[in-house]
Amino acid sequence: MKTIQNKFKILLLLLFVGATIASCSSDDDTSVEPPAPAETVLLDCDSFQSNNSDALFVLEDIGEGVDYLIDCVVSVEVDLVIEPGVVVQFTNGAGMKVKEQGSLNAVGTQSKPITFTSASETKGAWKGIITDSEKIKNRFDYVTIEYAGDDGLTSNSEPASLIISSDSYFRLNNVSIKNSLNYGIAATAYNYNVEINNCTITNTDIPIYTIPLVASNISGGDFTGNNTDVIRLTSNGVTSINESQTWNNLGVPYRMASDLVIIDGAKFTIEPGVIIEFEDTKGIEIDKLFDEGSAIIAVGTEAKPITFTGVTKVAGAWSTISVRRTTSVQNKIDNVLIEYAGGAGAGGAIEMWVDPVLTVTNTTFKDIDACALFNKYDPENPNLTEGDNTLENVSGGYLCGE
Repeated sequence: MKTIQNKFKILLLLLFVGATIASCSSDDDTSVEPPAPAETVLLDCDSFQSNNSDALFVLEDIGEGVDYLIDCVVSVEVDLVIEPGVVVQFTNGAGMKVKEQGSLNAVGTQSKPITFTSASETKGAWKGIITDSEKIKNRFDYVTIEYAGDDGLTSNSEPASLIISSDSYFRLNNVSIKNSLNYGIAATAYNYNVEINNCTITNTDIPIYTIPLVASNISGGDFTGNNTDVIRLTSNGVTSINESQTWNNLGVPYRMASDLVIIDGAKFTIEPGVIIEFEDTKGIEIDKLFDEGSAIIAVGTEAKPITFTGVTKVAGAWSTISVRRTTSVQNKIDNVLIEYAGGAGAGGAIEMWVDPVLTVTNTTFKDIDACALFNKYDPENPNLTEGDNTLENVSGGYLCGE
């Protein structure tokens, strides 16, 4: 009898425990509700102005989707920090100006990038970002800029998704610029301290328009898939190269929109595989007025020759590589293709003034509307070392002088 009673008690206990567990599970199911999505914050046009007592210094990630909306051209006059994962959306015609007294520090991560985008997914829907700041806080890392590049941020630069003004400091790492109406990046003034590392620029007109000083600080990245896949360069009225620098092989040509002038003893080194193309009548000048010991070091390889060519694929489209007066023994052109040169009154694809020191070997001259090598003011250059060069359709012959 006691055994039956004990079994009955155990059965009642099991039923009670089961009911309790079921009740708890039911309560758990009904008590957990998904969090309500955060609303997008519309930022006032004076949100980052220094005279605003309520100015914002940090933009935090406040949830999924768009975090902040900007419907004007805002001025950043404070040291603004944008945290990982933030999405800033601009209405049509809006944009951002980073003033001299301000800075913009947007450092995301690979898993939580920062995005500047548009309310309408159209090229040039918003103006983009321009910076005038020299502060070392200016930095983009794991940032995406898309649908920008409309005109109107400044009259002193070509329109671009990111415009960097003169004297500015900026570090760009792992930045993606896409769907820009015009240039991806424009930095065509002077006195820059700018580095562009491992960036991707695609579906723009031209990825980058800048000066040679900035060009030497571009490393890695992908600049293909644009209307024209080149790094376009201008001297913008100032000397092109007056400090030693190297141009890396970025997988797309460098395009000269003005003459490339090398002075003040600068050593201009070109990596194997680099292509430099010249717009019509443009060329290179080394030690234009005096012997300052400047040098061009263009040493390719048989597998990766260096190419000097023209945008227009016609003999004489661009002028010449003019090597003047320099006595630097580093002047060397080896495993190079020079084509479509000899225009704009040049005597040769390579023109030598006042017997400069120069070595030209293993080089192909192709479709030249002049001589291959031309020595000005003297029939021969005693400081020229040459050999194993090839001519294809060179109208003036191999070696000329006057």
